[in-house]
Amino acid sequence: MGLDFSFSEEQELFRKSVREFAEREIKPRIKEYEEKREWPWEIWRRMAEFGIQGLCYPREYGGLDADYVTIGIATEEIARAGGPYPSHIWGTIIARYGSEEQKERWIPKIVRGETLVGVGSTEPRGGSDAAGIQTKAERKNDHYIINGEKQFVSHIRESEAFIITARTGPLPRDKGISTILVELDREGIEKYYFRTMGWWSHSFGGIRFNNVQVPVSNRIGEENKGFKYLMMTFDKARVLLGLWALGYAEASLEETMSYAKQREVFGRPLAKLINVQFDIADSYTRIEAAKLLCYRALWLADQQRPHVKESAMAKYYALTTACDVIDRMIQIHGAVGVTSELELERRYRDVRGIRIGDGTDEIMKLIVARELLGREYLPYR
Repeated sequence: MGLDFSFSEEQELFRKSVREFAEREIKPRIKEYEEKREWPWEIWRRMAEFGIQGLCYPREYGGLDADYVTIGIATEEIARAGGPYPSHIWGTIIARYGSEEQKERWIPKIVRGETLVGVGSTEPRGGSDAAGIQTKAERKNDHYIINGEKQFVSHIRESEAFIITARTGPLPRDKGISTILVELDREGIEKYYFRTMGWWSHSFGGIRFNNVQVPVSNRIGEENKGFKYLMMTFDKARVLLGLWALGYAEASLEETMSYAKQREVFGRPLAKLINVQFDIADSYTRIEAAKLLCYRALWLADQQRPHVKESAMAKYYALTTACDVIDRMIQIHGAVGVTSELELERRYRDVRGIRIGDGTDEIMKLIVARELLGREYLPYR
């Protein structure tokens, strides 16, 4: 038999240790940061000390060089305690494709939880059309002059730098795009902010580039090949987002089962109502199915096998599942479920927002259909 759905003994021990850490260090503190709308730097640094930030980075730069399944386990467990999404994943673009100078400068700081490096790909006129960007980086000797705008980017306030996509050549669509690391203290950068329904401890907003001068040495990888670097990182990030949302859903389901056993209605426990049992059974089944999709995609990544289709399936199914499950758990709780007394309403707000981030449900379905039918059947060509 070639199938094995179990985690290794080492991974199970790791899951237990992360859960204990998250319950002790994250769960009691995260609500305070959410209410203040502040990034939880103290929690972030404790996560780094524990090793979470270093999981996806090489050992020579202070990382742990863990497999993706293990990174997924950490993401799921951190989310169960309400912890922040592992935004450090975007720095892996530097780890995989950057120069030695870039790696030495940025990766150790990311691993230690001292800085954040964000990603800017979305633009005002092309949210889901990642290859339709208009930001340009014109080369002048040993510098690029960048003009354009990125919007709906996370960690706009906390990040020290952003990895942006920009047009560097006349080639059409994704063929003429490069990835360039831009420090946010450069002259000509203008930042602005949005208030969002969820993710309150994160800052969201946009960046306008007005003749921003950046050395060519800040380009990550080869010129005009940056779109590929971004998409290959998205394939992993989307699965981790799925597991992060499922961690929220698992916590919501567990809390609701406990509540339903204790809460009495018409003289008997809420848990005895058949519709409550059906909602719990269906929610648990869908969570387990979504987790299988996610961990299979990460396993394929670890085996260095194609996983574009599997990543897209995992992202949209996990996010829609988590959103639906949390909504059902709110309904079972009744009026208290929509108050800030419980974490349910925050989880719903966060998960609903990330169904759009890093690729909407519709884009994920287009990717799956493209992989099944072929690119010649793409509806926008």
